[in-house]
Amino acid sequence: MLVFDNHMHLQFKGENVAAVKRFEKFGGTHINLTNVPNYSYPLDENYYLRIYEDTVKLKKIVERETNVKVLLTLGPYPVDMVELVNGGMTVESAKEFLIDGLELASKYIEEGEAHAIGEVGRPHFDVSDEIWNASNEVILESMKYAKKLDVPVILHTESATERTWKDLAEFAGKVGLPKDRVIKHYSPPVVDSRNFGIFPSVIASRKNVRLALSQGTRFLLETDFMDEPSRPNAVLPIESVPKRAQWIVQEYGQDTWCEIMDNARRIYTRFEEWI
Repeated sequence: MLVFDNHMHLQFKGENVAAVKRFEKFGGTHINLTNVPNYSYPLDENYYLRIYEDTVKLKKIVERETNVKVLLTLGPYPVDMVELVNGGMTVESAKEFLIDGLELASKYIEEGEAHAIGEVGRPHFDVSDEIWNASNEVILESMKYAKKLDVPVILHTESATERTWKDLAEFAGKVGLPKDRVIKHYSPPVVDSRNFGIFPSVIASRKNVRLALSQGTRFLLETDFMDEPSRPNAVLPIESVPKRAQWIVQEYGQDTWCEIMDNARRIYTRFEEWI
């Protein structure tokens, strides 16, 4: 049975492959591994190369030491813009820095090493209008790359409100990117028309899953596992999606779980190579 966590992170300083072995023990089969910012590295012209290469190395370790298959999502984290501006860079230069990060991520996708762009977006806390507007421009650029490469874009934003969903849908419309390819990471269980067609990746708590399933099966599940030693099991423990899968099969039936996993097959063409 396919059991896919749509969004998690691994770090060399964390559990990394040991955590994935726990995911596998509970029945997990596939993960979407997303890079994390690392501000111990200098924010210079090689910054994104370093963090992307770290993520590729972690992917290779996981696939060497487990049977879990790894999709890779690469992109400039939206808070990078704030860090750059706080370090003395202009907002315009910071925006271009992030767009350069998108360009580099696209090369990994073109070479078959990565499978989605993300997590990109806008900060989840209050920022100046200038940073907010520049972040929206980066979102638009990320969607253009996603359309060109025929891959999903995974978005990090503020807590999703009607404005959030509507903004993202309008951005997708501007660049002609199918909304099924626009994934709202860390999504609340908004599965119906209130999300304006954006694809929700729902945090896999039992309460969220029950609320999501009351509206349908058009969603993915994620833990946003951070692999952060100072916050063990944040956001959710890595085994949460396999546990939810077992629970959904028991409570709602195998077909319901298969419908959720069919979403992943449709969105990520890489699954065609594995399943």
